[in-house]
Amino acid sequence: MLTRILLAFSLISISKSQTNCRTTAWWVLMPLPKTMLQPFLDHSKEILSFNSSNPLASFMKNDEHPVYFEFNQQNQCEQSSLPPWLANLTEQTFVEFKLEIPYLINRNKTVMLKPLVYQNSALDVSATHLVYGLPSYLATMHADFDNNKYSISYKQGLVEVSFEPLTPSLLPFGSPETANFSSFVDANISPWLAFPPVSIFSHTKCASNLYKFSQPAHIRPVKMTLNIRGDIFQSIPSGIYTNIGNQPLGAWQIDVQTTITSTYQCP
Repeated sequence: MLTRILLAFSLISISKSQTNCRTTAWWVLMPLPKTMLQPFLDHSKEILSFNSSNPLASFMKNDEHPVYFEFNQQNQCEQSSLPPWLANLTEQTFVEFKLEIPYLINRNKTVMLKPLVYQNSALDVSATHLVYGLPSYLATMHADFDNNKYSISYKQGLVEVSFEPLTPSLLPFGSPETANFSSFVDANISPWLAFPPVSIFSHTKCASNLYKFSQPAHIRPVKMTLNIRGDIFQSIPSGIYTNIGNQPLGAWQIDVQTTITSTYQCP
């Protein structure tokens, strides 16, 4: 009972503080047809359009736009507003998937949209709903870093992902072999849209993920094979998708310290 009370207190505090985590993950940037991504924009509470002059445009066809997959495990997440002893007691480790669309235009500003989130923790699903207003769903998920595999199971849908490392070990961010990772750094500069259900002034706010790449983060390129079964990715149809890894629209394994801000008024 005491643990539940402490976790509830932690949940309330999330809306007023930053969340600090160690993120271990595979991140992928993929070019997909705009017609495939348009339903996500149509279901948003804001009027959004594709920025066709985004930094990755030269690597895609004119009718394509980048989608950003985060196959994450968030480790030892703590709330900055809590006393250290309570932050440590209520820290959370969970598996999380985020489908994100960067380089969108809203009110003449560049923003990111997070139209789909899966998490394997009921507490974190609740926090995602209540604090950020994002569409998060409780799923059965596994992140296997020893065997380079990741899976999501939700209702009748299934996602299975396998990765093939292209270097023997993770490399410090900024080393010559990691130059193509710069596209992920750039994609994370813009804030992302949040839609907290309880907001005094506006239902649409912004938030940011602040990654401490220069500490440094440790990364390496990977090849990816993604198998989607059913409508688990909504407007992205079932099928097999691949990525060769070390390119601007690539796939990378990463270990980085992360700060997730509370919501704020969009610039």
